[in-house]
Amino acid sequence: MQESFVLRVKRGIKKVAALSAGAAMLGATLTGAYAQASSLDLANYPAPFVVGGKYDSSNVLVVGSNAAASDTLGLTDIATNLQFESKECRPSSGGTVSVAGGSSEDVPIGKNIASTNEHDSELDDGDISTLIDTTINFVSSDYDVSEVVELGLSKNVSVHSSLTGSDDDYEDRVVMEADIDSIKYYYKFDETIQLNSSSSTNTLDIDFLGKPIKIKAIDSATKFTALVGDEFFLGIDESVTVSGKQVTLKDVGSGGAIVVDVDGVSETISNGVTKTINGIEINNDQQFYTDTKSERSATLFVGTDASEAYSDGDAYIGEDDSDPKWVWDIGNLHTKLSTTVHNTATAEINATGPFIGVENDWRYRDGADADAIEVGQCLDLPNNYVSICLDSLSVSDDAYMRLTISYEENVDLASDARVVGFPTSVNAIKIESSVKDGLKIKDGKLLGSAADNITRDIKTDKVYLALRGTGEFIQYQALVFYRDVEQVYANSASKLQYAGNISFDPASAYNTTSWMEINYKDTKDTNIVFDVGTAIAKGMNLTLNIVGDTDSELPNTQDDLIIQFKNSSTTITALGDTKSSEEAGELQWLGGAKLSINNLGTKDEDHRTMYGIIVRDPKSNGASDEVVLDIPADQVQANVVVKGSSATVSGSSNEVCTVASITPRTLLDTEVTNPQSFNLILVGGPCANPLVETVFGVSCSGWELSEGEALVRLANNGNKVAMVVAGTTALDTRRAAKAVSQSDRYTFSGAEAIVKGTTLNDISVE
Repeated sequence: MQESFVLRVKRGIKKVAALSAGAAMLGATLTGAYAQASSLDLANYPAPFVVGGKYDSSNVLVVGSNAAASDTLGLTDIATNLQFESKECRPSSGGTVSVAGGSSEDVPIGKNIASTNEHDSELDDGDISTLIDTTINFVSSDYDVSEVVELGLSKNVSVHSSLTGSDDDYEDRVVMEADIDSIKYYYKFDETIQLNSSSSTNTLDIDFLGKPIKIKAIDSATKFTALVGDEFFLGIDESVTVSGKQVTLKDVGSGGAIVVDVDGVSETISNGVTKTINGIEINNDQQFYTDTKSERSATLFVGTDASEAYSDGDAYIGEDDSDPKWVWDIGNLHTKLSTTVHNTATAEINATGPFIGVENDWRYRDGADADAIEVGQCLDLPNNYVSICLDSLSVSDDAYMRLTISYEENVDLASDARVVGFPTSVNAIKIESSVKDGLKIKDGKLLGSAADNITRDIKTDKVYLALRGTGEFIQYQALVFYRDVEQVYANSASKLQYAGNISFDPASAYNTTSWMEINYKDTKDTNIVFDVGTAIAKGMNLTLNIVGDTDSELPNTQDDLIIQFKNSSTTITALGDTKSSEEAGELQWLGGAKLSINNLGTKDEDHRTMYGIIVRDPKSNGASDEVVLDIPADQVQANVVVKGSSATVSGSSNEVCTVASITPRTLLDTEVTNPQSFNLILVGGPCANPLVETVFGVSCSGWELSEGEALVRLANNGNKVAMVVAGTTALDTRRAAKAVSQSDRYTFSGAEAIVKGTTLNDISVE
């Protein structure tokens, strides 16, 4: 291995006759900085310039003002790679997932995950393999016990969008919210048992949420005292580490007392007693004594809390007492019965017999105790014993069709459609899809003789609506034109075809309904249908009537979009009341179980409907007289997984990344006045880029690498970082820059590497 370039530079600097005082001081500083930079590792590149996909805005790429073209090309390679590495990644998938050892359901947006046809409200070992169904021994008798997780119906765990969750901050994301007390776990006694027979000599030993608990006393119907720390069996001088402290059993006495040392502090603990030593609580549970000290041993319960009394509503073990996420749910401990627990739509719990459990005391919702659960995240019960995960979505991020509905002026329908008598300049509504057959005009739904000539559904990507002419009746009829992508008629050279009329007369029974459908993959037929609602104030309500494949997934009328256009007696005049202006009521969402009307027209963020349609920035688009929608290939549902620690999930989400919009900053060496203000990437050696000498203390005359070699090195630069990519020749520099920009193909490690080669194709890194 070639000797460290740092050592060679130190020898080389001795050859320099003189350096300015400033350069000498900076060089000395950077020698120390290099020692501090030992944690900097080229194996982590593009860090520290891009960390977790986030580009550091203080990065500057520098070449010398007299640099060769190869140096500039090398800088471009590095800058392009940094831009590629600067990206936001999020989980994305399409389809459903399956779980071994857990439960998975695809849950529609706006629904409780435990509603009809979704997850069961009570999950046991048949659903989650972690949960137990076993036998314990208590007071010399065996009892059947089991565990269940209750997903409450009175308090919901639900999948939401910005519209159903009433939080604009969700934008186009799908999240999972959980109300307080909506998730419960219970340890059930499946046979009649008398728990208040517990005592220090007859403890009730159970594994609760995967951790051992010894209940020593039933203090009341809603309170017990137990050993709850981690259980350890130790011999003399054996140790365990708990909460960062070493706990050592030093001796066991004949009467059951023990001597325990905690990080140098030793105390005696009597049999059955709990004592805090040096901040660690220790319970002396059982002992084994012989005359031979080395054979003695003891069973200890150790933790920040080893023995504790707990009442219903108290913070669970290890939780913040003043602000717990999980609290005990305890009751009926004095009854001599078996346990029955079940949440109902009208009560949090309906229980008979003794029950011991926990429930969430945090509301998982943006702006509440904790943020809502995002795609790819889980809501974990204590000890991560069971997790409720918003695993993925049923439709992938790339399976959307863009639908644009806009107000267009001066459309020449006569020339385009080649029909005499139609206007040559008219205002119209344009409906356009990004898929060539994304719109389907339904046969038999339009009015007029032209419609009579249509004998089948028409698939197209563009439709125009324009008022027919003048007169009080005619102002409520619109002509329908479409682009003939299927060449239905012989006159195939026409840009547009006339299909017939639709009626939106408020006084007429002939309002046209279901005249056109979205036709995009599995979003088709009745999923998204165009209706013309009742006209108001001489305006047209263009309605997207949206339903799921079944009523249980999304009933009719619970997820409609209403787009309002204004018209005079002769023409369409605007989206909303005024053109080129966003207005709250010009775009409305009629949805949710309460069927409330929500004005979207002035909202300045994306939103998502229950079907999964993304409404893009209504305010900005409304100001341009258009509504922009992204239509999913199927109804979007959330793959919600409830699983234990041993479960495996297949068909889960993959990562989809969006490259960030950044422009790496580039400078010449002469333009950098304060090097320590930036994270520097210096391209070119000290002969071509004098800033290398200023920052790294390496002069042109001190350069010792041979032709065919280049240096890549990271070092601290004050509070910033600097990297040099420098070769003996311009080609060597370009070769090293190529290796850095393709660091996934080459093995870089440590703070320094030497790149070798003779061409741009025989690169090696040492």
